[in-house]
Amino acid sequence: MKTLPMLLHDEMIVGENAGKRILVKKGREFMAIRLEDVAYFFIENGVSYVIEAKSHYKYIMARPLRNIELAVNPKCFFRATKKYLVNINAVVKFRPARKGKLEVQLDPDPKETIIISQLKAGMFKRWLLEN
Repeated sequence: MKTLPMLLHDEMIVGENAGKRILVKKGREFMAIRLEDVAYFFIENGVSYVIEAKSHYKYIMARPLRNIELAVNPKCFFRATKKYLVNINAVVKFRPARKGKLEVQLDPDPKETIIISQLKAGMFKRWLLEN
C-alpha cells in the first residue's frame, strides 16, 4: 500500500480526472483543492506553489510545475512564463509591452510583473478568446 507522500508524487491528474482536484501541502497536512479554485501556480526558489483564488492562500505543491502543466486542462490553464501557470479566470487584463510582449495582470496580484514573450503572445490571446 502506498503512503500519502508517495501518492502525491506518483499520481497524475489525467484523463477523466483532469480538471478536478489537486493535493497541496499546508504545514504537515495535505488538502485537496478544486482546480477551479486555483488562481495560478508558480515557482519560487525551486519550489512549486499554488495560489487559491478566493482566499489568496499559498500552498506548496508536491510536484514540479512542468508536471502540473501536463496534468491540468489546457483550456483552463496557460503557461505564461517559465515561472507561472495561470488560470483563465485569474486574468484580469493585459496590455502590450515592448517588442511585441504582453504584460498580464492577475487576481490575486502576484506582486511582480508577468511578461508573456513575443512568441507566446499570440497563443495567449487565442487561448483567452477561445476558452
